[in-house]
Amino acid sequence: MLGENIIVNDFMFCLDHGDELCHRCFCDHRLTNNIRIEDDLGDLSEFIAFEIEDRHPINVYALGAVAAVHTEESYQCEKHKSIDCKTCFDWVDIVKKEAEATEEGGRWSLKGSPETGFFEQLD
Repeated sequence: MLGENIIVNDFMFCLDHGDELCHRCFCDHRLTNNIRIEDDLGDLSEFIAFEIEDRHPINVYALGAVAAVHTEESYQCEKHKSIDCKTCFDWVDIVKKEAEATEEGGRWSLKGSPETGFFEQLD
């Protein structure tokens, strides 16, 4: 069953699970999300030998996204109570940090923590 989607700081995720790639909702927003930040990322080859398409999907709820209290269809961070928080939902910084960790570890890593928002996906 196709689910609804949400947008947090210009990135799209499934509403039910907060996933960029959700096998349960049959959606994969990584390509369009990557396109949104590709100019800001610059050339990731400076960081790693891997392509950005190989990065692990983000879970926005793990990063603290919650429905905004005073507006409809908006999401804010739990920490700052800021809609589309540029600190908590800084996608360029999040992807670059993962790229740097990839360079150290030799592959895109699965962090599985709320701080990073990266989780192993269910098959």
